[in-house]
Amino acid sequence: MANRRYHILFSDIGGVLGTNGWDTRLRRKIAARYSLNVEELERRHHLMFDSFERGYMSFEDYLGHVFFEQQRSFTVDEIRDFAFSESVAWPDCIDLLRRVKTLNGLKLALISNEGEGLTNYRVRAWGLRELADFLIFSYCVHMRKPDRAMWQLGLDVAQARPEESIYIDDRPMFVEIAGNLGFTAIQHVSVESTRDQLARLGLAVD
Repeated sequence: MANRRYHILFSDIGGVLGTNGWDTRLRRKIAARYSLNVEELERRHHLMFDSFERGYMSFEDYLGHVFFEQQRSFTVDEIRDFAFSESVAWPDCIDLLRRVKTLNGLKLALISNEGEGLTNYRVRAWGLRELADFLIFSYCVHMRKPDRAMWQLGLDVAQARPEESIYIDDRPMFVEIAGNLGFTAIQHVSVESTRDQLARLGLAVD
């Protein structure tokens, strides 16, 4: 049965539906695995990351600039494949959004800061194309949250108003911005808390 108040549910991916794609935890894990200098790695990462996540370079090019300023005993492919192996879906969270979408007759869209390569892997491995009605990735649209245009693009594609839209994210700042734009915004802390917050909005969750 369609929910009369809400038309669409928007959600982030990393930190909500599974692990973050490319974050400090993963870079530190790679640095430890290959005995790399973390500070130098982070310095190079910060110089390149915005361009990568906005879609102006491939994952392999980004890795080349960050990890291979000198000859290494490992390859770009090894780093990439390790990053893929560390990208883990959270089935309980994915199933919750699938149920809420189906039980309430909602559209579901994913809006995420994601760079090329790792994103493509996650879409395939986690079944995100089958889960969502549409997906907006920063590398495809050359902008990234906290750019307010990311949320506005989602509304424009869905032809929805903020007041009939829900947004879920694990990052408090992005939840705050979405709320300021008029979304019903939920900070994801756990699958249980998100389920409870959705139920308090009058949505069927089970």
